[in-house]
Amino acid sequence: MDDEVTLSPWIQNVRFLPAIDWNIKFFGAHEQRVDKHWQMPLESHIGFEMIFIQEGAQETVIGESKYQLRAGDFLLIPPGFKHKSRCVSEEGMAYFCAHFNVDDPAFRQEMIRSGRLLFPAGSADHERLLPILNQWIAMLRRGGGYTTADRFRLQADLFELFGLLVGTICLPEEELAAMPPASVQYAKAIAEAIKGNFDPHKLPGEPVAESAFSIEEIMRSLGISPGYGLEVFRKVYGMSPRQFLSELKLQEAKVLIRQPELSLKEIGARLGYSQLSHFSRQFKRWTGMSPLHYRQQHFEL
Repeated sequence: MDDEVTLSPWIQNVRFLPAIDWNIKFFGAHEQRVDKHWQMPLESHIGFEMIFIQEGAQETVIGESKYQLRAGDFLLIPPGFKHKSRCVSEEGMAYFCAHFNVDDPAFRQEMIRSGRLLFPAGSADHERLLPILNQWIAMLRRGGGYTTADRFRLQADLFELFGLLVGTICLPEEELAAMPPASVQYAKAIAEAIKGNFDPHKLPGEPVAESAFSIEEIMRSLGISPGYGLEVFRKVYGMSPRQFLSELKLQEAKVLIRQPELSLKEIGARLGYSQLSHFSRQFKRWTGMSPLHYRQQHFEL
């Protein structure tokens, strides 16, 4: 008779903390002072946008809802939400804005379904979130080059912000029921494949075909039908895969246009447009202005 192996109690009762395997992105953080005529056309982003009004007042329209932001208020705009903003104070306005993203589907869904967008000055949740924004603004105003320690500090603040934001919402248990793990993994795999195939940082002169890859083929390569892939992607990311790719292109276009050493033709090629005219028409659909106008406006600020 074989000897029985008895496990120690501490091995039998082993527990694990959840594994974390997220991609996070923090970008476009800036503060700016604008005059009373300032406005932004209808747009949407692949990540979250947080707007903090420092002075003056702003009106932001998100879908059918209109928000009046006063000094001290901040607004959280989820991914894929179309919105437009304008200054509504005669003396102009000053604001801080930051964009961030995390590929955790549960976080995105909870924030979108909660409908919690406005954090008025003086509210309890506002007071909990404000120190993080103040730290970012203080780092921004310090100027100079940013160290590795600064970047880790930004990332730590970002994770703290995620935790605080989730703590501000209260959804019924049935609303928080997780999607089937397989659906979430398929959606994430589609997103990663789209980001992997979209490469705006190719070597100069390297051609890029406008139809360099097929989203439908990505889904088939994962062993799922395009219809099912579209369904799970919409549930997880709140937009279609094509909208996701379009938002990727728009965000990269804005970054590249702000680099004066790059011609608009080269930028269009990096984004997958064989003709500058095709890129210009698409950019105008995205932002309401041509790439040249956007570049001129940026360098006039």
